[in-house]
Amino acid sequence: MVDVVMLDQTNLLPDEKLTSLKSFDNFDSSLKKRKSIKPIKVTKVTTVDDDDVHLPVTEIHLKSHEWFGDFITKHEIPRKVFHSSIGFITIYLYTKGIDYKKIKTPLIYAFVIIFILDLIRLRWAYFNKLYCGTVGALMRKKEIHTYNGVLWYILGLIFSFSFFSKDVALISLFLLSWSDTAASTFGRKYGYLTPKLARNKSLAGSLAAFIVGFVTTLLFYGYLVPRYDYVNKLGEIQWTPQTSKLSLNTLSWLGGLVGALSEGIDLFNWDDNFTIPVLSSIFLSTVIHVFKK
Repeated sequence: MVDVVMLDQTNLLPDEKLTSLKSFDNFDSSLKKRKSIKPIKVTKVTTVDDDDVHLPVTEIHLKSHEWFGDFITKHEIPRKVFHSSIGFITIYLYTKGIDYKKIKTPLIYAFVIIFILDLIRLRWAYFNKLYCGTVGALMRKKEIHTYNGVLWYILGLIFSFSFFSKDVALISLFLLSWSDTAASTFGRKYGYLTPKLARNKSLAGSLAAFIVGFVTTLLFYGYLVPRYDYVNKLGEIQWTPQTSKLSLNTLSWLGGLVGALSEGIDLFNWDDNFTIPVLSSIFLSTVIHVFKK
């Protein structure tokens, strides 16, 4: 369909007729040009303030997660190795007779340093990228914009080593180091086959925590304490066969139970790196005290 524009030129002067014809030609050419113009896609541009540190997770890449792909993200191998190694390092220090009361001081220093680093990185995007790029293998993605889980780990140990006897503090550390790792590993692997007990807690994980807690308590009191009795000062070991109504097997069962319960309980949505040593210390110390001869 063609639109025809008719101009009434009967009452126009010659010059005016010429002008009107030129205007018509210009109008016609402008219509042709408009038909050839393609629409321009306008993209909305948003500006981000340099001081805004809340960058999306996708803008901070954890190199280790990229190198190993889903395997390291799903199974957290470096994080679990580091987590478990604390228990073995503690055994070595125990056999060397290191005073357990002196452990609290370096733990406090470590807590303060990491807390300050977290305060800085959560307020400075560039430093956060550098930090995550350095220790990203030990971090979960959710910790990019939240406080590091190791703070809860250290805080729980500070509590145990400050208020409880040597053996109770060490058992709480072992449960945190090994029972928690076992629960996480087997829970992720076989949790879908068993009932869910709490938020992100499965029966498979709790059973693994129980078994590791039982074996840990049995070996500590049944082998390490008598084998290295010369490193323990008077009164440092709260449970002994001579002073308790509880047998070693019963105490080991209780150690497994508290390992499973403290790992499985969702207490006020607190991090289990804190609740495991705290609840384990309180429970074991109370039980040993109640059943003293």
